[in-house]
Amino acid sequence: MGAGFTLNAGARWEYTSPIVEKYGRLVNLDITEGFRRQTPVLGSSPTGALTGREYPDSLVRPDKRGIQPRIGLSWRPIFGSSLLIRAGYGVTYNTSVYNSIATQMAQQSPLSKSLSVQNSPLNPLTLANGFNTTPGVTPNTFAIDPDFRIGNAQTWQVSAQKDLPAAMVMTATYSGIKGTRAVQAFLPNTYPAGAVDPCPLCPSGFTFLTSNGNSTRESGVLQLRRRLHNGLTATAQYTYARAYDNAALGGKGQGNSVIAQNWLDLSAERGPSSFDQRHQLTLQTQYSSGVGVRGGALLHGWKGAALKGWTLISNITMGSGLPASPIYVSAVKGTGVTGTIRPDTTGASVQAAPPGRHLNPAAYAAPKAGQWGTAGRNSIVGPSQFIMNASLGRTFGEKLDFRFDATNALNHVTYPSWNTVVSSAQFGLPMTANAMRSLQATLRWRF
Repeated sequence: MGAGFTLNAGARWEYTSPIVEKYGRLVNLDITEGFRRQTPVLGSSPTGALTGREYPDSLVRPDKRGIQPRIGLSWRPIFGSSLLIRAGYGVTYNTSVYNSIATQMAQQSPLSKSLSVQNSPLNPLTLANGFNTTPGVTPNTFAIDPDFRIGNAQTWQVSAQKDLPAAMVMTATYSGIKGTRAVQAFLPNTYPAGAVDPCPLCPSGFTFLTSNGNSTRESGVLQLRRRLHNGLTATAQYTYARAYDNAALGGKGQGNSVIAQNWLDLSAERGPSSFDQRHQLTLQTQYSSGVGVRGGALLHGWKGAALKGWTLISNITMGSGLPASPIYVSAVKGTGVTGTIRPDTTGASVQAAPPGRHLNPAAYAAPKAGQWGTAGRNSIVGPSQFIMNASLGRTFGEKLDFRFDATNALNHVTYPSWNTVVSSAQFGLPMTANAMRSLQATLRWRF
């Protein structure tokens, strides 16, 4: 569009319909306002018996508003300078979300029998009879809002790049993501331990999926790169990022879907995202022998034959820990689901750990009777991360490759996460350790 300035703009529309089962063997729940009553509705006869609603065969209404605009630009503001500014904005829709939804709706009651209930003296569950009918507990374990909408992410980015002396390039980047209509999962008509059941005959025992969540992530990246010169190239990159959401995005050790603690207060689920790593530094280097005058290109004889052609690559990644939720193990009243309840905070610092632990057990206590826990979701920062991998290889002639690969080359002990179950004697200790050093030698002949 002119000297030093380029602009690209466009839009994409992509439509994916909800999945339909050929014989109508999908089951959702027809639910009255306030989750007071429910009854199954099948894809083979998609009319709600309670509400009189007409459902499509997929039992989820299609969302056809998937217009995805894109715009990008590059600009050299100073003539003759290496300074280059780039910017872009785009919208992307999650068109694959229907696959998992159809899987969860398949073969529910009345096509099959399944329950999510809690074992108790009043409702004993045995191998011989594991499907006791409990008042108020629906024989289905999953339901979804029929007006469920596909989530989208707005992404924007601005970067500035400039050449520096000694074959160096510096790039500074700011980027952001805003997620809208993210998936949320909760257990209707559940209540905290010690409280009186507000509606004993209201349906419970199933997970309900909606699309009212949201998320944000912003990051700043500073990168310094050395172009290949005399056989050496290297990149150092530092990232500072913050990510928050109130959606069922899942996380390490938490399964594929995070269920809200209090179904009547989904905003209380807002907290750091499971991938919220605040600081990360990566160092990548590659050296190839026999490249350039200083790299040994002029070597001859046995020295040249022995030293030329080797390539050494190393990758170092270190960063702060990933977040995790404190968990108070107790079955949610009205269901057999555990792991969604959080403890109360006591005011003590969770980082003030006693000797031998990495977290402070005194920072948490059991939730007060009749109340949900006050600890925030993903409010614990996990262990810092460090890993170094390296490889050394060479090609002999045109057919023979020889290579060494080292994973965790320094054999440095690191942990992926802490035990965050408050009632466990192992609270604040490592769950497991990352893999220790491994070496692999490969000899390959091509013919």
